[in-house]
Amino acid sequence: MKIIIINGSQKTGESNTGIILDELNILFKSGHEIVNYKLGTKQLSSEELKNIVSFDVIIFGFPLFNDSIPSNMLKMIIELESYFANGKPKNITVYAIINNGFYEGKQTHIAFEVIQNWCEHCGVKFGGGIGQGAGEMIGATKSIPIDSGPFRNLGRSLELLANKVELKETFEIKYLSPYFPRFLWELMSKYTFWHPLAYKNKLNKKDIVKKIV
Repeated sequence: MKIIIINGSQKTGESNTGIILDELNILFKSGHEIVNYKLGTKQLSSEELKNIVSFDVIIFGFPLFNDSIPSNMLKMIIELESYFANGKPKNITVYAIINNGFYEGKQTHIAFEVIQNWCEHCGVKFGGGIGQGAGEMIGATKSIPIDSGPFRNLGRSLELLANKVELKETFEIKYLSPYFPRFLWELMSKYTFWHPLAYKNKLNKKDIVKKIV
């Protein structure tokens, strides 16, 4: 089976999406042809787009942007539509793994609807996927084995997803939150991510709480 995994994160270095997809990669049994694309901020060539359509399974991985798909990912899937139409693909299954900065994985539901509608428009099968909350914690806890830390439910779900992908069967959309108290997650987000990021960009406490009129 030919499986292509497309990382739609716009980060040039390590990304939370990349960490999740790396975990998925090692779960597939041998014997499959697996190709990984890193989209980043570049655009794929016509040859690369044509190549995507030749795979049996397409797995999209990306972070949530404004409750939907990042612009680079959106542009790519729009361009892919003509290749599906011209190539008349058959028996292709599409899965998605979406992470977001909110605590609840359910926040990804609109992006899943976009992917599902796109699949229907292109005439390919939507296979479901995983919507993961608290995505910024993934990079912060990457040293902890995914099957035993706050994202152990993600680890189990990735294993189940890999099994379904190898059979090209539908996987229910699983919306996940970490096994971690929400109030602690809020404190960590505030004092280890947002405030340092603000200070890095030369903002002070007054700037952070200032209302925009």
